[in-house]
Amino acid sequence: MILKNRIVFFCLIFFSSISIAFSEINLRIIMKVGTEIITTYDIEKERNYLLLLNPKLGALDDKKILEISKKSLIKETIRKNEILKYKALDLQNPQIEFILNDVIKNLGFQNMSEFQSHLKKLDISINDIKEKIEIQNQWKSLVYARYSNSLKIDTEGLKKQIENTSKENFLLEYNLSEIVFTKKNNLSLKDLVNEIQESIKDIGFENTAIIYSVSDSSKVGGKIGWIRKNNLSINVARYLEKIKLDNSSYPIKIGNNFLILKINDERRIPFEIDKQKELDKMIRIEKSKQLEIFSNIFYNKIKLNNEINEF
Repeated sequence: MILKNRIVFFCLIFFSSISIAFSEINLRIIMKVGTEIITTYDIEKERNYLLLLNPKLGALDDKKILEISKKSLIKETIRKNEILKYKALDLQNPQIEFILNDVIKNLGFQNMSEFQSHLKKLDISINDIKEKIEIQNQWKSLVYARYSNSLKIDTEGLKKQIENTSKENFLLEYNLSEIVFTKKNNLSLKDLVNEIQESIKDIGFENTAIIYSVSDSSKVGGKIGWIRKNNLSINVARYLEKIKLDNSSYPIKIGNNFLILKINDERRIPFEIDKQKELDKMIRIEKSKQLEIFSNIFYNKIKLNNEINEF
């Protein structure tokens, strides 16, 4: 009996030591962003989240996916820390449910139960998703509060666009994806564009958007969906007229950034216009474009004040 107890005791010690060693290998601190500690477990969850949003990310090698996951988590952590200076996150915010239902639908799940079942396999909770949505919502609110007075909308110009469009019987819509990038100090613009174009050839537009784009759409491979031609700026519309379906444009300068667009699909729809509704929609789109630029400016500014240490 004594011998049996000793065997059990040593087995427990042996398996405990394996468990501790396993934890040390798989759960370690790899980064500190401001005061926030980020572990290998956090990075793995972010990787799973990004793969959930864009399965094509899995075509990249593990090292590249790790870099993308780190970059994504750094950005989210810096944004979260800035938001928490002014208010607490509220996971009961009614807006979250509305956006969450859209996420579930867009990812092809039938209902919440099916979605949660899939999340469990990825070691992601529904509250993890809700927090990400809330951070995104509150970041947009913060950017709007800070820069809304700087928005410049050419209302008369938009009205003229509507008048010109209203003469047509059909309206052209594009299904678009984007890569929004900034010039790097260590590369000329020409070299950077060549690098991005080579990446598009090698690994596709979606994965290139994940790697290079500074827009929030990068998490879903740069997809921005259907946009009416008349909702685009004249400059952008002219660029799109020059490229074929499933091809991408040359870089277009937008503020301090550069934009590459890809036409995934296009369609013509019968055009019946409510001029006021169309104007309101165009104003919202223009505001959104400008706020995206301000968002990147603001993020880059506060990033400088956040010490990032990798271990």
